[in-house]
Amino acid sequence: MGIMSVSEAVEEAVIKSRKLKEGIIRGRWFEIVGNLSTKSEPLWIKEDTLYVLVEDSIYLHHMSMNKNKYLKKIEEILKKVYIKDMRFKVSRVNKVDYFKISLETKENFEKKEFVSELKDLTLEKKIEILKRKSQERDETLKREGYKKCDFCGTMFLGEGKFCKPCSLKKSLDKVLEDKNDNE
Repeated sequence: MGIMSVSEAVEEAVIKSRKLKEGIIRGRWFEIVGNLSTKSEPLWIKEDTLYVLVEDSIYLHHMSMNKNKYLKKIEEILKKVYIKDMRFKVSRVNKVDYFKISLETKENFEKKEFVSELKDLTLEKKIEILKRKSQERDETLKREGYKKCDFCGTMFLGEGKFCKPCSLKKSLDKVLEDKNDNE
């Protein structure tokens, strides 16, 4: 195995990591669906399908009609077809503006550490800077009322110990477990 550039390492990580793909989609959700980003929330990816919460049936219908446009945009962002379908569910949506948070993080990153200066640093130094930036972001979010999910570690705004995707997964697992016990 030869030496890999940072961009190649990131691309390889995206290929291997479902959580990373989910994070990228959440971070760029506004770019994908526009103003509907406040009325919808991407949850998780399972078997090439992105599951999305939508505030009500009107938005669900509109998003279903534009699903192919959203899939094309996701493909452009991830630079490959990882998501082949989208499924929508009507539910209460947390009004989290991931786009705004990612922009603030990007602005803070660019103010303090210029990307052009990073290219001459060692990989260890780049990782150290990115780790520090991630910790600063988590601290900023905590000050704004966010907390870390006990299951996946994602920062979220809401009640309980788990983010919405993890609490929905736990509920689904419980239903399936109960169903198996009854059989």
